[in-house]
Amino acid sequence: MTAVRASQLIDAYLRRLEKELADLPTAKRHEIVDEIRSHIAGERSAMVDETDANLMNLLDRLGDPAEIAAEARSGAERRRPAPGFRRFGTLEVLALALMLLAWPVGVILLWASRAWTTREKVLGSVLPPGGYPGAFLVMSTFHWFVSMADSGPKWGQITVGAVLFTVSLLLLTAPIGMCVYLATRMRVPSQQQGDVRGSSRW
Repeated sequence: MTAVRASQLIDAYLRRLEKELADLPTAKRHEIVDEIRSHIAGERSAMVDETDANLMNLLDRLGDPAEIAAEARSGAERRRPAPGFRRFGTLEVLALALMLLAWPVGVILLWASRAWTTREKVLGSVLPPGGYPGAFLVMSTFHWFVSMADSGPKWGQITVGAVLFTVSLLLLTAPIGMCVYLATRMRVPSQQQGDVRGSSRW
């Protein structure tokens, strides 16, 4: 799938970046914009499914143009992470682990971290609800359905058994699936990026 507004989203981001960098020397401004443009192109080429939402997430992970410009003015060294690079901090590891074992605490840490976008935090909060504690709570009610099915025909028992097995499988794999998704979507927060030193200066 191709993003319908790809050019508009990217051009708007780069125009805003150029505006924020207006007070820098022309050569420096062009260097930063060209590097960002090249990075966007590299990320787009690695996308399996390029949609407007994925592009917006990409731009969000790059950082606010105002923050990039502020770092450039301060002379801070910064190297953009290679596509797919992620850094796990203690907060992020705890958030993912506790979303499985202690869902409410994990969700609080998820929202406290700057490693994910608001959209990703919302998804992590509602899908699936309750993590494994919620999954086991739902599964604890399955014996009622089995008891009701036992009093019915054989085909009904088989159907109920198959449905409950499928639901159980989804409940057990969904929390892990969401944590894997959040891990792959995690970005390096801007304050951590400033600690990553490289050859290019922004």
